[in-house]
Amino acid sequence: MKIIGVIHLPPLPGSPGYNGLKTSDYVNYVLNEAEKVLKAGLNGVIIENYMDYPYSVRLTNIEALNVLEKVVYSVKEEYSDLIVGVNVLRNSSIESVEIACRTGIDFIRINAYYEPLFTPEGYLKPVARLVWNKIRERNCCVKIYADVNVKHSRKIFDFVEALYNTCLRGRVHGVIITGIATGFETPVHKVFIAKNICRDREIWVGSGVSINNIGKYVGLADGIIVGTSIKENGLTSNPIDYVKALKLVEKARKYERIVSKQIGLMKSVGGSINSLHTH
Repeated sequence: MKIIGVIHLPPLPGSPGYNGLKTSDYVNYVLNEAEKVLKAGLNGVIIENYMDYPYSVRLTNIEALNVLEKVVYSVKEEYSDLIVGVNVLRNSSIESVEIACRTGIDFIRINAYYEPLFTPEGYLKPVARLVWNKIRERNCCVKIYADVNVKHSRKIFDFVEALYNTCLRGRVHGVIITGIATGFETPVHKVFIAKNICRDREIWVGSGVSINNIGKYVGLADGIIVGTSIKENGLTSNPIDYVKALKLVEKARKYERIVSKQIGLMKSVGGSINSLHTH
């Protein structure tokens, strides 16, 4: 199971909370966070302009986009062993593709990819065709992980219908399932449903994962995105707490060993039974 840590950026230029940071400040912050992620044993990072709230539907500020591109590139260049992704809030799909194509990162996350949504930022139109048009135009290779009934939104399509549409027609590499809001636990039954509907796609858990509940997802989800629970004092906007991140990874890998052992035992018993039937 992939474990992806979230790096929530300080407010970018042009956002309401911007406080004059220079590009080098963002780069230093992100590299420090990525180093903690790598040492703790996580598989990758996703970088978000989380502190830019209230968000616009699309981020169009050139200076902000340049900062995002610089920090994403810096992580990919400095920590090549990490999986690196970006999520440009609230639904800046074309900007995400452009950043990914220019920096060579591994994936983008899109909140409203193949379904319309009502959100606090406004009505989000699905962007799947626009994304693929841009990918083909740029002739680049980047994986798409699409939220389905994403947090902080009112849904138009129900969960099952949205899953079918996204996985069967959306040309995604994986889907992300979340709780109702940042830091809220993702319902396990929704992960199970997604796993059964989107059988040839990766299923990632996108909110509310902690050391206390990670065992629910091991053996079921293909990946988790973890942010709030590994932050200092449990605050989403704070830097990553290395010790918390390390303990979460250790717990996850412990559960993985248990699940792997159980699967091995089941296969062994199944083989023995089959052998008896053939004699």
